[in-house]
This record gives sequence, C-alpha cells and structure tokens, in this order.
Amino acid sequence: MNRNTETRNVFRAGLLGTALIGLVVLATLNIDSLPFLSSHSTYRALFTDSGGLHTGDVVEVAGVDCGSVRHVAIDHAAVAVEFDLGCGVRLGSDTTARIVTATVLGARHLRLQPAGRHTLRPGSTLGLDHTTSPYNLNDALTDLNDTAGNIDTAQLSKAMQVLAGTLQRTPDDLRAAVDGVGRLSATIAERDQQLRDLLEHAGRVTTVLAQRSGQLDTLVVDANTVLGELQSRREAVSTLFGNVSKLAEQLRGLVHDNQAQLGPTLDKVDAVLAVLNKNNANISAAIARLGPYMTELGEAVASGPFFNSYIQNLIPGQLIAPYVDAALGPPAPTIPQGGK
Repeated sequence: MNRNTETRNVFRAGLLGTALIGLVVLATLNIDSLPFLSSHSTYRALFTDSGGLHTGDVVEVAGVDCGSVRHVAIDHAAVAVEFDLGCGVRLGSDTTARIVTATVLGARHLRLQPAGRHTLRPGSTLGLDHTTSPYNLNDALTDLNDTAGNIDTAQLSKAMQVLAGTLQRTPDDLRAAVDGVGRLSATIAERDQQLRDLLEHAGRVTTVLAQRSGQLDTLVVDANTVLGELQSRREAVSTLFGNVSKLAEQLRGLVHDNQAQLGPTLDKVDAVLAVLNKNNANISAAIARLGPYMTELGEAVASGPFFNSYIQNLIPGQLIAPYVDAALGPPAPTIPQGGK
C-alpha cells in the first residue's frame, strides 16, 4: 500500500514538473506578449476606411517610429486597426489618429497625436470621432477615368444645344451664360478623344507606379541613407575645421608669447640665408668640381703605401727636376773590394 502511494506521488510530481516546464517554455517564446514584461502597449482605432494601411506598417508619434500595426479587420461599419505602441508614450483621452501617406509612392503610416489630461489604458479604443482616413489619389483617378469613359459626349452636346435653343428668348445675362455653356459643351465634344487619351495615359502611369512601387521605395530609402551619410561627413568636416581653427589660435598665441626669443633667431636665420644666397654660385661650382677631384685623389692614394704629389707653379720645373731625378733615380752600382 505504501509502495503504491509513493508511485502515485512520484507520477503526480512528474506531471506537475512537466506542466511547469511547458509553461516556462511557452512564456519564454511569447515573452513580448506578456503584459508585465513587454515594453509595448496595444491599442485599437476605428476608421471609416483602411486607406491602404496594412499589418506591419509604422506607427508614428511626433515623427518618431514608436510601434507597428498588428492587425487590420472590419468591425461592423468601420475598420478596426490594432497597433503596438512603445517609446514610453502615453496616450491621452483626446488623442487623434490619422492614416497618412509616408512616401510619394503611397506607403501608409499611422500617425498619432497624443492629447488630453486623462491617460488611456492599454487596450482602449479610439472612436471614429478621433480618427481620420486618407485621400487616395489613385482611386480618385481611376474613378474619374471610369466616369469620364461612360459619358456620351455627343448626346451631352445635343442636350446643351437644345437647352441653348430653348432659352434664346431669355434675358441677356442668362442668354450669355447659356451661350457659354454651349461653347463649353462644344469644346468638350471637340476634345473628347484628347481627354480620353489623357485619362488613359494617366491610368497607365498609375499602373506602372503601382508595379514599381517596391523598387521606388528602395530607391527613396537608399537616397535617405546617402543623405544621412553626407550629413555625418559634413559634421566631421565641420569638427575638423573647428579643431584647425583652435590650432591656429594656439599657434598665434605661441608666437606672440615667444616673440622676443623667436625674433633674434629668425633674424640670424635670415642672415645665414642671405650669405648662402650670395655664395650660391660658388657653392654650386665647388660641389660640381668636387666629384672629379675626389676620383683623382682616390686613384692616387690607392697606388700603394705612398703616393706622389705635385704642386704646380710653386718652384720652376727646370730648377727642381735634377733633385727629383736624383732622389727617385736608381742607386749607383757598388764596386766590390779588391777589384780593378
């Protein structure tokens, strides 16, 4: 009996430990969703139209990205947008939300304007009276193209002409207005094909822009990156200029403080430079002739343990030649003793 009880206790402890470990793993995988650990708060906003807003779009507060759109769904006669908000922002009771166009290609952002004395709790909903839907230019152009394409311009021109004929006996002011309307209808009828071509080209342009929106978005983002890098380089150059200016000020101060010592030194340097400039030709000639002289001197010295030298024009040659020959000539022969 005791053994069965111990087995049941071990089995219950194992189940309890397994469930606890599963809960810890589940909480770890969804840590951002835990309200007491997540730094983001979730809110909802109701709009009359989604305006092209999608899940993952940026949530802006005062021009700063502080969150993202989590979900967009239909809520009865409105569109409910659920979004996360971080950056430590707290929304007031009079906060307004707008779906705005972030780029020229039609990318959408959710822009918030916090206001109000009372703080909204996470999970609160901004009603339709606090939200604004955007104006979609592409949809407007498409509707205009469809509407204009369904107009029977010939029938409209006939109707205007009949109206003008009917009101011919009206007062002058009204007749002039009707005549203007008739001329307007005639102009529209004459330019019908051109207007159709214009609207068709506009539709093609919007189609191409919609197809290339991703590439153009990338181009705009890269341009922003390049501009940011240029801005940082400009700041670095400005800092360099400031440091060079400070160095110049320090050098001026150094020269001013040591002017009494530097003045005489610079004067002496100028005197030495003047002497060198004055004897520049002589120094150049001496350097040019020094090479051959050193070559000849090296050859003379390298001939043996001694070398001959000759100083020209010191003593006439005819006077010193016999003495030189006697000194350098061969020795006289030795006569052996007892010889005849």
